[in-house]
Amino acid sequence: MKKIFALALILVCGVAFTACGGGMGGLIKGKKFKTEGWLDDNTFQVVARGVPKPGLTNKVQRQGTAKEAAQIMAEKRIIEKFVGARLEGAAGAADYASTGIAVAKEFGGVVRGGTIVDETYDEDDNCEILYQVEKKGLKRDVMGGASAK
Repeated sequence: MKKIFALALILVCGVAFTACGGGMGGLIKGKKFKTEGWLDDNTFQVVARGVPKPGLTNKVQRQGTAKEAAQIMAEKRIIEKFVGARLEGAAGAADYASTGIAVAKEFGGVVRGGTIVDETYDEDDNCEILYQVEKKGLKRDVMGGASAK
């Protein structure tokens, strides 16, 4: 009986350690706030990840390039989400490519002017960021005048 109890205890501890163990998301996923989507009618945020440039050995350079890559990915994801929202808001929009170009031109400055709200790194210097863009009436503008959902 003691052997079964000891085995069960070891299994429970093993599951607990692996479920709570390292990896990305320590600073971002563990917090109690919405990590992606509309926070209000003026603010949108996403989570994005980046990896260091290959061949770098300096930790500061590795983390810097990973952070830059994560920011580029965040900006790309926000534009893609805005394109989707514009297509959804505009009935009958058939040309995804031209809508994407128009949205990128219209919101490119706002998106590039966003803020990294939070960042975390793993043992390989990969970076995960919480990226936020803000503009008065942003949700209304993204939806193309359609009623915000």
